[in-house]
Amino acid sequence: MDTTSTAFGGSQTEAKKSCDLEDWMDLKDLFDKAAEQYETGSASDSLPLLRGVIHECHSFLNFYQDPSILFAAPKTVDAATATATTPAEEKPKQSWDLPLQKRKPCTCVELPTAFHAILGTALFLFGNLIDQDGSLALTGEPDSPIPYWLAALDVFETGDNLPSLVNGTGCDAPEDWRMAIIWGRTLVAIADATISRDPSNTDCVADFCADEPAWPMESPFAAIAMRRPPLTRRMTLSNATPNHLMMLAMDQFSRGIFHMPHPQHLVIPPRLTGSAHSQATPTHTIKSFPEAFSRPKELYTIASEVMLLSEKLPRASERQFWASWADSVLNQMKMEADMEAWRSIISRARGKCWLIAGSAYAADIEDRLEAEDYAVLNTEEADDAREDLQKAIAFLEKGRGQQGEEEEERRRNLAEALCSLGNLTADEVVREALYKRAGEESGEDLMDVD
Repeated sequence: MDTTSTAFGGSQTEAKKSCDLEDWMDLKDLFDKAAEQYETGSASDSLPLLRGVIHECHSFLNFYQDPSILFAAPKTVDAATATATTPAEEKPKQSWDLPLQKRKPCTCVELPTAFHAILGTALFLFGNLIDQDGSLALTGEPDSPIPYWLAALDVFETGDNLPSLVNGTGCDAPEDWRMAIIWGRTLVAIADATISRDPSNTDCVADFCADEPAWPMESPFAAIAMRRPPLTRRMTLSNATPNHLMMLAMDQFSRGIFHMPHPQHLVIPPRLTGSAHSQATPTHTIKSFPEAFSRPKELYTIASEVMLLSEKLPRASERQFWASWADSVLNQMKMEADMEAWRSIISRARGKCWLIAGSAYAADIEDRLEAEDYAVLNTEEADDAREDLQKAIAFLEKGRGQQGEEEEERRRNLAEALCSLGNLTADEVVREALYKRAGEESGEDLMDVD
């Protein structure tokens, strides 16, 4: 495994004489180890494995313009078609005269985008770790996560535009839902970085042109850039606001969630052995990486990352929209998860979502109340805010758990929701009761509760 800097060609990359199906299986195993280490280990232990994945992927790019041909089903020629001849004088039919051809069922060993999903995910995870600690970058590697996330977007879009997928020449392969989910998470990460650069800028326009280094030609990143489509969605990001980036992410999340398998429908195929085409794999049993899968966990990860970002968005309408959207994803979990294990976690998260949504307009309403504009309490915005805060209180009360950091955070959020609802309540008796409950939950003097 090559663990040298990804800014340059790997020490073992040039020495490789070929990349075959056995190398592909080794790459998948290495990626599985890297993904597991990312989930359970430290950044310093995870980065060498991810570097190894990126360098191995670079080797494939050196041998194949489109690595998916390595595990595509062999092309077959119909005997009748092969022996038929076309008279020279026969006028070729126009494309609109030809009958609509149904794409053949997929018998590929892997999804066409399997390679791009692995490489793009490795780059996304790599950027996340650099975001946590930029000092872990090696010589030539940027200490900012943006270049890695942008490269991941390039890889995903390249995979989404493979000739076999866009020209109608390939098989009817299942949607790569994992790639769509990571694609969306990458866009959320970039949106978060956009806000972090200048939180005071309400427009928060992304401008990452200066973040992309002039990569050496032998670098994996140079190989990625050479293969990206001439016109990419990434070209529009230079003027994208976080809200625009989130809209793009929502498209990918919706695509991924729709095609994500349900546990009772998940079929694990046998381990591939022998020839690349020794066993045709039915469409519904194609399995991408990694082997471990939990639909509730995938949904919770999506909702949590969107919820955390929604709180940072500059406009109240955006905070309200994305917090509500995150809640809608969490709401799906009640149909997917073991509720005994997930109930308190989901309730706390949904309570936080509705607290963000209800607080979106609360500050403006409170400012108008301080200016003695009491009519604001009768507006539609105030009604919506109160309704959202009541939902937050209900969910946070359901989320009671054992003492610990999560329980302390739940109580702080509950106290904030009670206090905010009290500020928007006209009835003095009800208002004081809410303030009293907020003080009990916070364990502090009410004046110390935000």
